Amino acid sequence: MQVICILCTLVAPFASAKDNDSPQKITVGLIATTTAEDTKQRWQPLLDDLAKYTKMEVRAVVSTSYNDILAGLKNNSIQVAWLSSKIALDAVEDTQSTIFAQMVKKDGSRGYNSVLITQQHSPIKSFDDILANKGAYSFADGDKKSTSGYLVPAYYVFAKNKVEPEKLFKKITIGNHQKNFQAVVNGAVDVATNNTEELDRLKKELPEQFGKVRVIWSSPLIPNDPLLYRKDLPAGVKARIEEFFFTYGKQKNAGNQAEVLQQILNLSGFQRSTDAQLKPIADLALFSLLRNNMYDNTLSSAQKQKAFEDISARFGKLSATLEMARLR
Repeated sequence: MQVICILCTLVAPFASAKDNDSPQKITVGLIATTTAEDTKQRWQPLLDDLAKYTKMEVRAVVSTSYNDILAGLKNNSIQVAWLSSKIALDAVEDTQSTIFAQMVKKDGSRGYNSVLITQQHSPIKSFDDILANKGAYSFADGDKKSTSGYLVPAYYVFAKNKVEPEKLFKKITIGNHQKNFQAVVNGAVDVATNNTEELDRLKKELPEQFGKVRVIWSSPLIPNDPLLYRKDLPAGVKARIEEFFFTYGKQKNAGNQAEVLQQILNLSGFQRSTDAQLKPIADLALFSLLRNNMYDNTLSSAQKQKAFEDISARFGKLSATLEMARLR
């Protein structure tokens, strides 16, 4: 997977509070839903402002791989990260990181929708048309770590209709939002997953291509993506990071910060949040795992029962953690 490290090619481990109560640098991990270069360009002005505000060197790792950013949080080569809700759930479950902020869109909305798209002139008008023509169409699915690209449609589109993608489509490919959009535009696939925030961006930046696609299904609202930091960051560093994000673009002398936020993902800013925002995502993930276990023909009845018990215990513990965050 492609990884770009801004300002450096190797990221030094972050000094712990015990070793240095006033660290001189932090590393921010960013998921690239388009390309690493594009994401870097959009976020760099904010990262430069973060460096000025905290008086620390701010480095960034930008990757198209969700696992790269998650691994960075776990091994402490990344201390702050923007993640999808699905992969944030993995980070929180690891107990080393926690959510401190949530993105807020320019229109004030706190969520977005997963969608299925086709070409504008496709005969597919709704998901029912796909169900009625099993094996006739090709599908571009999202990364399994993607909330809107995979988890949400896996539940609301496929599980609730009691159908498996592998038995519904003649061909399945995997890609991020940009690749899936281009695959539909170019006619490489008949239908693909995407989300409304990505489509809003494409409508402004690539209006001609945007006009070639049509949404045939939209999900219930998904909470906006979170920002996380490692729990072992010094309290003073956490406070400075929080102050920066919660005030960014909201002060009278904010300069071009509003424009920077808009360029990132049409944002107006960031609001306080906790791990509790992941509860709906945890419920979807639990359902998906239990369903996969139930339909796994490679497992015996005893193995399925053992897996059911393990999954239930795991998510029972995780649910309690998320509920405690809500009460704090």
